[in-house]
Amino acid sequence: MSTHAQALARLDATLAQVPVIAILRGIRPDEAIGIVEALYAAGIRVAEVPLNSPQPFDTIRALVAHFGERMILGGGTVLTVAQVAELAACGATLCVAPNSDPDVIRAAIAHGMAPAPGFSTPSEAFAAVAAGARHLKMFPAAGRAGDLAALRSVLPRDVQLVGVGGVNALNGAELAAAGASCFGIGGDLYKPGMTAQQVGERARAMLPYFAPAWLARKAALVCNPQATVGESPLWDRVAQRVLWTDPPGRRLLHPEGAIAVEESLYAIAALPDGGIVGATSNCLCGVDPVSGAIERGPAIDLAPGLRLNDMAVDARGGIWVGAMHGGLLAGTGTLYYADHPAAPPRRVASGLGVPNGIGFSPDGGTLYLVDTLARTLLAYRVDLAAGSLSEPVIVSDFLNLPGKPDGMRVAPDGSLWVAMWGGGCVVQLAPDGALLQQLSVPAPHVSSLCFAPGGKLYVTTSRMRLGPRQLADAPGSGGLFLIEGAAMP
Repeated sequence: MSTHAQALARLDATLAQVPVIAILRGIRPDEAIGIVEALYAAGIRVAEVPLNSPQPFDTIRALVAHFGERMILGGGTVLTVAQVAELAACGATLCVAPNSDPDVIRAAIAHGMAPAPGFSTPSEAFAAVAAGARHLKMFPAAGRAGDLAALRSVLPRDVQLVGVGGVNALNGAELAAAGASCFGIGGDLYKPGMTAQQVGERARAMLPYFAPAWLARKAALVCNPQATVGESPLWDRVAQRVLWTDPPGRRLLHPEGAIAVEESLYAIAALPDGGIVGATSNCLCGVDPVSGAIERGPAIDLAPGLRLNDMAVDARGGIWVGAMHGGLLAGTGTLYYADHPAAPPRRVASGLGVPNGIGFSPDGGTLYLVDTLARTLLAYRVDLAAGSLSEPVIVSDFLNLPGKPDGMRVAPDGSLWVAMWGGGCVVQLAPDGALLQQLSVPAPHVSSLCFAPGGKLYVTTSRMRLGPRQLADAPGSGGLFLIEGAAMP
């Protein structure tokens, strides 16, 4: 095996374990060993020193001498054949360039290194492949998952795509799903002036989101009953299966089939004893999940144009259900509370748009509510014994996220998982509203979600207002999807 082939095999095997290349732009020779030791301790095994850093060849030479086979080390921003030769003389394995210069690629191969040229267009990518490169660096990669996926479909199978530029813990999974096999990460790991301790802390916090198993998570279609609106999924503890509703179709759905119900169920929820409560257009009801029989409770005196929408059950068995205006009029949405399905609900909040996902913090002290029309996530302090709420505060306005927030669930760790209608994804938020992750679902209208034992996340989707072309692009619309291991262990 040639030296070049050995370099490729070693690089591929290393990146298959931890698919991250640390880009140490601006690093100095006197700090390099300490910083790379911190990266090594965190789990990173590949690093490059861009040649526009101070004394880059001295730094690379010192790192190669210190780490030997423990790290794959190289240079970045390599622009000339002369720089390739000097880099090889330092003992580097990796030669990274911002462009696709065939002479630089061929020189790197001749010196026994693995070239990783940069590209932005398909023509540049294929020119790099023709020159002998097997690792191609898409720059910038952030926001270009569609471009990457299209290119991946036509490139040779043995070509590895490296996502660089704006890559972070939030978008790594999206780029991996599009075809990136590894990632170059710079400023989110190291910036000049950082200490080795700071770099190590950043690397340890980031690497779990680049573990191969984490990146491989995908929303898999479980079944597709072609729900017009797939709503309110729950884990039925008695039947040990997911149950959800399609209000326009007057159906209760489960993975093995459908159960007809006599009227639309706009939401369902599990009671502490395992029973199922539902919401019709104007009342709470008991629901038999086997026969679909409905036992109606007292009708709610709703304002004209309103109907019930989403709901949740608290730890004491209290039922909280929202009402929305059919014409989506702002300020008309309300929230009701009842002690049990047969109790007359009373209004506990008003002035909302479309109250959707409802859930409680693990300690039961906070009620979270999605207002889809206002595009906000609200938090109320709640008195469960009294069935009363404080004034709300806004937790998130979903800035820069695609679609509109719809169904929501609170995970055992207190994080908030929200389905994004029109956004083709679910997002996880911290209790303070910080975005933790975004997971793609191959259907534009993601309507709701629920957790099941084993860390499983079930996601319901809808076909409402999707035309033939959209359904052809997303044939799983209206189906139930499963994401294994959605939450970080």
